[in-house]
Amino acid sequence: MARQSTPKQTKHGQPEWAVRGHRSVPAVNTPRLSELDLEITKNLRSSVLLLIIRPLLGFVAFWIVASQGWWIATPALLWFLYGSACSAIHHLIHGGMGLSPKARHFWLTTLGLLIAESGHAWQATHVMHHRDGSDLPDPESYLEYLTWAQLPLGALKWRFRMMSWGQRFGAQQARTRRELAFVVALHLVALALIPITVLPMVYLALMQAGSFLFAVMLAKGPQTNFGREANTPLIMVTAKLTGLFLFNHHHHLEHHLYPKVPMARLGQLSTVVEEALDGADVH
Repeated sequence: MARQSTPKQTKHGQPEWAVRGHRSVPAVNTPRLSELDLEITKNLRSSVLLLIIRPLLGFVAFWIVASQGWWIATPALLWFLYGSACSAIHHLIHGGMGLSPKARHFWLTTLGLLIAESGHAWQATHVMHHRDGSDLPDPESYLEYLTWAQLPLGALKWRFRMMSWGQRFGAQQARTRRELAFVVALHLVALALIPITVLPMVYLALMQAGSFLFAVMLAKGPQTNFGREANTPLIMVTAKLTGLFLFNHHHHLEHHLYPKVPMARLGQLSTVVEEALDGADVH
């Protein structure tokens, strides 16, 4: 993904930073899932249950650990809680979990608020991110254009820009605004409780830290060749330990080609994708 200047013009009434660049995965000729002898979208009930339970367990574990003063364990819990919540929200956005629309809306709101985010704002921005090849905005991708010097401030702004964009342009603006109001209320309550306990404010600060680290990984992670130049957006990542750390989100190329396949099962498609792209400029 070669370094390019951030587009300056605005389109469709979007803020300048949301204008789509040139790194979206191009259309490629891969076989449909129905043409493959794989059952990777079946028998999902146990996987769905695990995806939803993980962040809830992480939330409970954090409050137990924090209330006991075991702060040394909080970095690992931050990774588990924020990462598992992001993973579940991502699956909910793509509708690959077999849940009803009502259940998807409920869990998007619930898991988003669990990490002090708006799940429906994420839905709005991520749907646009998958509109590959169009000139429509891509609010998420501006991070990839930032230099290492620009990244700290850009990563701090990321969650607020996503929530702002979602409530202004998303399809679920009413839900997004209610979620944002709840997030603001959480911060006000945490401030009011500081004379009694700092735990709620510490929790919210850690969620901001999780968002910051998540934004850094989006900008300079394996799917962007770790911030180094590459002459193609077609980047396949095969490191197993990286996949464990990133909750299987390292299969970025496979995910863009098969967005409804659960992340944990995308590895089964790596060979298929590699064969389909044989001869293409794949990094």
